[in-house]
Amino acid sequence: MRIRNHKIVACFLLLSAVVLASCGSGVGTIPSGTPDHGNGTPAVIPSPSSTHPPIVTAPPSELGATYAYVHANQLWIALHGAQPVQVTSFNVSGLPDVSWHQPVWSPDDHFLAFILNARPAGQGGGGCPAPDFGANGALYLLNTGTLHLTRLVVPADSGDPLASSPHNGYWQYVFWEDATHLLAWYNGTIGKTSSTAGLYRYDLTKSSLTQVVPLSSLGVATLFNAQKNAPLLLSMRYSSGQLYYQVVTHPFTQQSQLTIYRHSVDHPGMSSSMVQTMGSEAWCSPQQSGPYIKPGWDISPDGAQLVAQMIGASGSTAAASSVQVLNLSDNSTTALFAQLPASMLARDLVLTWGPDSQSVVATQAHLLSQDGPYSATLANPAGMQQYAPNAAPTRHKFMCLTRGKRMDNSCSPMCATSCGDNEDVTCFIDVSQPGCLRLRHGDADQSNAAPAETQL
Repeated sequence: MRIRNHKIVACFLLLSAVVLASCGSGVGTIPSGTPDHGNGTPAVIPSPSSTHPPIVTAPPSELGATYAYVHANQLWIALHGAQPVQVTSFNVSGLPDVSWHQPVWSPDDHFLAFILNARPAGQGGGGCPAPDFGANGALYLLNTGTLHLTRLVVPADSGDPLASSPHNGYWQYVFWEDATHLLAWYNGTIGKTSSTAGLYRYDLTKSSLTQVVPLSSLGVATLFNAQKNAPLLLSMRYSSGQLYYQVVTHPFTQQSQLTIYRHSVDHPGMSSSMVQTMGSEAWCSPQQSGPYIKPGWDISPDGAQLVAQMIGASGSTAAASSVQVLNLSDNSTTALFAQLPASMLARDLVLTWGPDSQSVVATQAHLLSQDGPYSATLANPAGMQQYAPNAAPTRHKFMCLTRGKRMDNSCSPMCATSCGDNEDVTCFIDVSQPGCLRLRHGDADQSNAAPAETQL
């Protein structure tokens, strides 16, 4: 099974093991005297023991009652403590390269939205930026009460083979505006300019899909339909009625500029405004390209703070960056992660806010990364905590499904992901603790059994 996440909400790519939990043996024991947070959660993650003790699972009182996970390329959910049930039956035979974007729960847990992409093996490519074949996909909406699955298709593109495919499409991002309105970004037919590209709103009460913000309103082109001399849309977030998006202007030159803008979803007729300039570099320049493609950034859940990777060497190929938080109400800034290894600051970071809008996790997007993740907080910006997900001796790869590490009665923004190339392990989102992720470990033939949950 190959399950990939393509950075919808700010995700991390972790290898080998997850903090305080592993999908295999080799979890480090916690030595006596290790500083903790008062509930047994270590403040410093120790190195793994040379022995291989059993996996430590969370006590029953800490287990979530409602969650979703992907197993064997099918989606499963469990509601209110019930046994998990399989809710999809996708036939992906002949399409071995399967990508699942992060499933996103509605605020009231009555619906679950997700993007799926299944394609033939052997697709590759190079260049700058390298092609991301799993970035787009088919968009589905699951009613968790009736288990009815709805595929959303833009009417104007219903005749397009890819747009109407159950396994593919042009949807890239999905956000919940509120309990009855889903927002989703649609890139339109690849290879040609399309008026259908833009942000859509699906009204669950009316079963209606309408375009809210057309791509043309943002004044950019997408990576899938690049146009000469046009600014390129790199990534996107949503918070508190605002669509935030990262743009590179003057791409493929020695003086490319990386900037974050926002556009009102509540008042889509208003012009976009600049939020943060991230810096300049030779973005994918054919002469000599700079080190950054999509520098990390994220908007806090409450919409009050923006964290961004700032590029320090303007117009240079030298790798120099820092991490900065911008308070959107007073424009004050706070530096974070000043002690990050130079190797991490020399390439794209993945920055993700915790559910508390006060803590941030930094890690690398590269699958072979051996650094991090690291966490920092606004309460102690000079501090930084390192975790050791690569400590356990296992080759299983993990990618971010959702963030979460339980501390006391809340979650800090540690992240792990769906498990690829390992049928015995699945991961899932816990709704009862928003932002938390838990793991399932067990025999793949016992998929109908309740998962043995491991608390992160």
